[in-house]
Amino acid sequence: MTIADSAHVRRDGRLSHEVREVMTPGVVSIPGDASLTQVYRALAAHRVHAVLVVDRKTGAALGWVTAAGLLRWGIEGSHQHTASQAVCEPVHTISPSATVRDAVTMLMKPGVSHVLVAHYGATSGEGVVSDLDVAGLLAGR
Repeated sequence: MTIADSAHVRRDGRLSHEVREVMTPGVVSIPGDASLTQVYRALAAHRVHAVLVVDRKTGAALGWVTAAGLLRWGIEGSHQHTASQAVCEPVHTISPSATVRDAVTMLMKPGVSHVLVAHYGATSGEGVVSDLDVAGLLAGR
């Protein structure tokens, strides 16, 4: 991205939309003790790039397992590990009423590809926002 492109994105009024307007509704989650095979199946069945790993007892979010993060496990042939062992991104949460600009700021941090959309103190999310959601907004979808 050039400096001019960056300035354009900062001025783009679409980034002042609320996150709830661009998020992908719902959150595909899997318990931390699920097998990697179950994680692969969840990613494929729901056609998503990440699943949220949660504690089976409390429902607390433990982190994200991304399709890209699973490549290492696939190459090593490690299917006996659990979803919680394969977590490759921490959970970052944003309010549904926050601006897309706020979400972009989070998504630009290293190691952040998905942000959980949830009200403060909620144990589960309403949706997920990723770079693809923001790209869709900027593309006019």
